[in-house]
Amino acid sequence: MEAAPIPTRRELAMHEMWCGADMSGEPVWHVLTPDKTSTLCGVEKQEEAARRHTTDRHCFSCMKSFQLVVESH
Repeated sequence: MEAAPIPTRRELAMHEMWCGADMSGEPVWHVLTPDKTSTLCGVEKQEEAARRHTTDRHCFSCMKSFQLVVESH
């Protein structure tokens, strides 16, 4: 999977977390893009049942992209 471009700090001004699957299907927290249709790592957000996943795992690619933007400003 090709990595999504690194968003600007302005694009990250309002961000949300979304619990979706990683490549193995396990739940992880992703950082959503401002339009809330995909994640910083390029995963398309899927609508899910109202249940909340319980996990403390985070998507490494999303968190790395977010960290790079924050550190660059």
